Amino acid sequence: MNRQQQKQDTREKLLAAAAACFAEKGYAGCSVADIARKAGVAQGAMYVHFKNKEALFIAMITGEHGQGAEKARQALEASPYLEGVVGIMESCIRDVGFPVDHRLWTEILAVTAREPAIREAFAVSDKAMRTVFAELLRKAADAGEIARDLDFDAVAVWLYALVDGLIARTADDTDFDFQKHAAVFETLVRRALRPQQ
Repeated sequence: MNRQQQKQDTREKLLAAAAACFAEKGYAGCSVADIARKAGVAQGAMYVHFKNKEALFIAMITGEHGQGAEKARQALEASPYLEGVVGIMESCIRDVGFPVDHRLWTEILAVTAREPAIREAFAVSDKAMRTVFAELLRKAADAGEIARDLDFDAVAVWLYALVDGLIARTADDTDFDFQKHAAVFETLVRRALRPQQ
């Protein structure tokens, strides 16, 4: 393994360790030392990759939003586009993304509400992701798959708010199994978006 690969490997270990720590103890309850120990690296190694704990937390958020944007970009390449819209939403609910899980995403939303610098970074990367998703909605409308008279930027906000709520439900309610409710979810989303007859 060359130096660049080692550096990337250490960065990934730190992200995975931080994700596990933040999900278990919360952002406030997790120290840089906890993260380094969990990653199996020296505490100083973290500062090679991230300025501080906040920067590491923000890197997880932007990485997650980046994955969401990439899913939308891929869906832009294949019709029917509405299948891509529903598929992205279901994918986000079922498997939030590495290294983030349902508990951590709920923690991310809570910390974002309390910490101004994190809120600002979240808003930027969230908007970038939703911009690509809104483009997918426009493409679905142009293809006649969904209503054309929708405000697609607003619809993207509403649909991702629904996703966030179902991620929180998955994290908090041990009796909730999204798979059992997937058909209802899909029906409601399709009905909300369908063109007027």
